[in-house]
Amino acid sequence: MRNMSFKLRPILFALVAIFSTNFMSSCIKDKFDTPPINGEDPALTVTTTIAELKLLYEGEPVQITDDLIIAGVVSADDKSGNFYKELIIEDASGGILVRIDRGDAYVNFPKGRRVFVKCKGLWLGSYKNLIQIGGTLDLTDPLNPGVNRIADALIDQYIIPGQYNLPVLPTIVKISDLVNSYQNRLIKLENVEFDNVSKGLSFADASNPDNGTRNLTVTDCDGNKIIVRTSGFASFASILASEKNGTLVGVYSVFGDTKQLRLRDENDMMMENDRCSGSGGVTTPISIGDMRALYTSPEVSTPSNKKIKGIIISDRTTESINKNSFVIQDGTAAIIVYNGSSFTHSFNLGDEVEINITGGKLSRFNDGLQLSNVVEASMVKTGTGSITPRIATVAEVNLNISNWESQLVTINGVTITGNSGKFGMDGVLIKDASAGELLLFTRDGSTFSGNAYPTGTRNITGILSIYKGDKQLIIRSPTDIQ
Repeated sequence: MRNMSFKLRPILFALVAIFSTNFMSSCIKDKFDTPPINGEDPALTVTTTIAELKLLYEGEPVQITDDLIIAGVVSADDKSGNFYKELIIEDASGGILVRIDRGDAYVNFPKGRRVFVKCKGLWLGSYKNLIQIGGTLDLTDPLNPGVNRIADALIDQYIIPGQYNLPVLPTIVKISDLVNSYQNRLIKLENVEFDNVSKGLSFADASNPDNGTRNLTVTDCDGNKIIVRTSGFASFASILASEKNGTLVGVYSVFGDTKQLRLRDENDMMMENDRCSGSGGVTTPISIGDMRALYTSPEVSTPSNKKIKGIIISDRTTESINKNSFVIQDGTAAIIVYNGSSFTHSFNLGDEVEINITGGKLSRFNDGLQLSNVVEASMVKTGTGSITPRIATVAEVNLNISNWESQLVTINGVTITGNSGKFGMDGVLIKDASAGELLLFTRDGSTFSGNAYPTGTRNITGILSIYKGDKQLIIRSPTDIQ
């Protein structure tokens, strides 16, 4: 018996090998040729789309009282740690965030699984303009009510899993085309790159996960920007943002007016191409005057691969203009540069600055023309210099201010009048022998607002401005009055 058994062993091994090979070949073919659809959908009837459900939110949290059922495929789960206690689901009409009080939700609700949500009794609300579903009303901040997570014990009552291994395909879109209808949808951004400040940084601070969330800025070749937000708990937190150009995939969200993208893991970053020429490549100069001449409608995009260079004529230390702005002038013209309320800069009066205007916007704010939306890393100090003010009378200023807007001028032989006798009060005027008059404007936030202005005949230097149709002069400091 021992000999018979010994002789049969090679035959058995051969049979097992043949069976295993055929079995593995079959598995591999099934896996890569026709992905299996596993599980079954529950016997529930979908009554509304995600987009239709979101229309119920009109600015205040609302409890859903009708028997509404939505269904969507999970496009991002919490396996990597970049999504926490939430489900991101989408159907053909849109996506939505469902807040749940359960960790490791990917075990039951993995990416690619269809889920059905019985909405009756749940709340529809918003956090910083991002629409979401929750279990109860959150009045922690009465002025900004929101929705709480669905309690763990109630999740199975409201959220019913269905088929899994369903395909999850991102929607290809441009940064400039992202609007609220893309909220919580899986999107693909092509031909984008991390800006000069963000490239090479880790996605987040993994050494301090509780406070390690990091925002990195991504731009396209036209200068349109979006924030990539990553939690310090993400498994890919320590991976470095690519220095190349390419594709990013992630869930689109908003925080107030800020566009954000959340990656699911490091595989959502696919960047192997050369960077845009506007991100450090060849740019050609354009004068500020020629750039201003491009403005023909309420908002105009500035051309790619162009740069302006000029001297800073505003003084950030006195905050005579908004601290989020500066005024730059060359030999042809001047313009205000404003990049939003969160924009900060360190440029001082007299700094020579070069700005790559790729993807910038020219628009008017309260009638004043300004340049905005330029990549902050493209603003570079190249030296120092000075601008000789234009000498003019008040009458000449009033006649030519549309052409001289934002430029530095000196008006000789003026008197300052006003009932208050102080900078920053209404009705402060300057007059000269040309029989004209001009508003002398001082911001409330200026360091010298409220100080007494000098009397007698003076020479005055300042920046010309138009505000809601009013022609005005802004001095940088009291030393502008000689």
